[in-house]
Amino acid sequence: MSNYRLKGASGPVINQSYRLGASILIGRADDCDIRVDAEEVASRHAEIRESEAGGLVLINRDPSFETLLNGEAVDQSELASGDEIRVANCRWVLQAPGLRPEKVLTGEAVKARRSYLPWLITAGLLAAAGLAWYRGLLPF
Repeated sequence: MSNYRLKGASGPVINQSYRLGASILIGRADDCDIRVDAEEVASRHAEIRESEAGGLVLINRDPSFETLLNGEAVDQSELASGDEIRVANCRWVLQAPGLRPEKVLTGEAVKARRSYLPWLITAGLLAAAGLAWYRGLLPF
């Protein structure tokens, strides 16, 4: 499990990286591994731990607070590389270095996109030149 890490994507945890051990606790309490000092966060809000099968499990530790996994509230759920975890205004992405997260980097997402900007600029310049010629502003 030492290959997994949480990468902060928004809120006060942005750009912070956390290596995962056997268990990691997220919350407001001083003994939490990832401490988030916000009223919308429970003292022991969520936990990520290794499952019996060797994977990772996200557990909502306080039912009066919401933990989101990929935009949906969960009590307990299996995790995979690329999953997004949200607690209050903090968002993390679960990363496994060297693995391509299927949900994030699909073939469609990494495919080079065709840029139409050069064609739009060329068309705009030709239209402006045609209008200038039509109004007699060009000598030819």
